[in-house]
Amino acid sequence: MDDEEVSVLVVGGGLVGLSAAAFLRGHGVTTTVVERHPGTSVLPRGRVMNSRSMEVYRSSGLEQVIRAAPPSVFERYPELARVETLAGREVYRVRREEPGSVAHLSPCEPAFVDQQVLEPIVLAHARKLGADVRFSTRMVEFEQDPDGVTALVESTTTGERRRIRARYLVGADGHRSPVRQALGIATHGPGVLHHVANIVFEADLTALLRGRRISVCYIDRPEAGTLLAMFERQDRWLLMVPYHPERGEQLDDFTPGRCLELVRTATGDPSLDAEIVPTLAGSERPVQGWELAARVADRFRDGRVFLAGDAAHVVSPAGGFGANTGVQDAHNLAWKLAAVLNGWAGPALLDSYQPERRPVAETTCAFSAAKQHERSRADGEGGGFSPLALTFGYHYRSGAVIGGPAAGTDPCEPTDLAGLAGTRAPHVRLRREESDISTLDLFGERFALLTGRDGTPWAEAGTRAAARYGAPFAAHRIGTDLADPDGEWGARYHLGHAGAALVRPDGFVAWRSVDHGGRSGAALEGELAQVLGRLLDRPVTPAPAP
Repeated sequence: MDDEEVSVLVVGGGLVGLSAAAFLRGHGVTTTVVERHPGTSVLPRGRVMNSRSMEVYRSSGLEQVIRAAPPSVFERYPELARVETLAGREVYRVRREEPGSVAHLSPCEPAFVDQQVLEPIVLAHARKLGADVRFSTRMVEFEQDPDGVTALVESTTTGERRRIRARYLVGADGHRSPVRQALGIATHGPGVLHHVANIVFEADLTALLRGRRISVCYIDRPEAGTLLAMFERQDRWLLMVPYHPERGEQLDDFTPGRCLELVRTATGDPSLDAEIVPTLAGSERPVQGWELAARVADRFRDGRVFLAGDAAHVVSPAGGFGANTGVQDAHNLAWKLAAVLNGWAGPALLDSYQPERRPVAETTCAFSAAKQHERSRADGEGGGFSPLALTFGYHYRSGAVIGGPAAGTDPCEPTDLAGLAGTRAPHVRLRREESDISTLDLFGERFALLTGRDGTPWAEAGTRAAARYGAPFAAHRIGTDLADPDGEWGARYHLGHAGAALVRPDGFVAWRSVDHGGRSGAALEGELAQVLGRLLDRPVTPAPAP
């Protein structure tokens, strides 16, 4: 049995695991991904990547590739409905609310892209950056010690076993998460709303649609909670039917004949000519099961093991936040792992992952569960917060933030954030030479210190302070190094010409100061050295002798 060594082992090669690999490789971290399935998803699952996720992918160099991909059917079939059957009485039908332009908030509009289209794009990017991604490979077991994690993995095709030694392990292995279960981490929340059997079929539903441009339809038969969704083309559909293990029902009960009967019942056409298509390549079972649930793990970390995506939180489909929340988990965690592994941060930086991401998961889980309830039973949206507040307006409170809002602060409208510590750094259109860029284009690989045109003392002091720790760092004077053609810097960040904001690699404000108060360069350097030392869990390094 051969042994291998890697910095980070990612268990789970879905969208979150693949994104984590791409982000980690972007920071130069050696990464291996193992996934038990033979390839990426064949189901649409998530169909919209919100603006924040597109910002994250922009920082990784993926935005334009994603936008060039075939768009989701949501663009061409924008209606959502609830019916008794597709042929029968219509309870309500609404046009899916257009997301509207977010150009005043972000350089990235949302992207309508189906997950089975997106995953291969992220996979190719991760591999191009050097990630080792292995499909048809399952993790058999793992154990951790103070220095790392040892995992035993097995090929599901050959049975070959290998031992992988990693500094850290990321469990992105789905809602049933063997990693989470092995760690004994419980979950809380509403739990399983119902079990669902996915049935993929091909049929011409043109006559039953009656000119309606429906891509998602809640159906009361064969029972409430049934959902019909269009695939990437009009003749292929996904029927999601509740089933009841507590009554003894099993997925093996869904024979091809029964699946056809369920399709005909839901569509309301007892003689519909439909072909049942297996949901997994190489599987004889015509259905795939999953749990429509809403729950959050009690812990997102156990020693050197972290949970991300559905392993950490299961969000109901309504609202489209599940995949987005998971991708942003991976982005938050990747730079912190890189900082520790690359030696410019201490291990306590990793303690900030849970207090930052779990509150986001709690809020999103509650929002989506309420929206799911409303959509499946009546005409309404529900949820409590605006989608923009959930996309942009949450606050981080942890050891990786100095200052910021008090604990218990709800998400707020992004126009109200004003560059506070612990919030996403606002977008401002800037001009570099002959090109328009965003402030967001200054983040991603390093800490960025943004100052006004009179912030030269901050810029020089920050450069010297960061050099003490070997931390990647860049200072940008808005109005000097970069033009502010719309004059929005001060208004968006609520800072004057002598103010400064320190932004983390993930684009969140870590610290800010309204001005330098005319203090000496040595005093400013000392303050920033203290700030960086605290953020990075590093003892404050004295200034080098002249």
